[in-house]
Amino acid sequence: MKKNYNKQKTKKEEPVYPQYHVGYEAFFSKAQRLKRLGDATVIVTACPYRKYTMGAREWQRGYDNAYFDNLEKLHGSNRRR
Repeated sequence: MKKNYNKQKTKKEEPVYPQYHVGYEAFFSKAQRLKRLGDATVIVTACPYRKYTMGAREWQRGYDNAYFDNLEKLHGSNRRR
């Protein structure tokens, strides 16, 4: 007996590599803004993807890896553990 199921068409997720790469490159881009909060200066970089999506998480992972790679360059390889 053949059953007919109504399959919902879902939007296919984009590959994760492009979001990671965009996040990594965003750390080094000149488009970042600086914001003063009291005595501290904060770098404000907005994620181009919607919150709580896989694309946003991958973008943040790329941005964070660029940050830690930059720390290694500045302070030596024993800084990251």
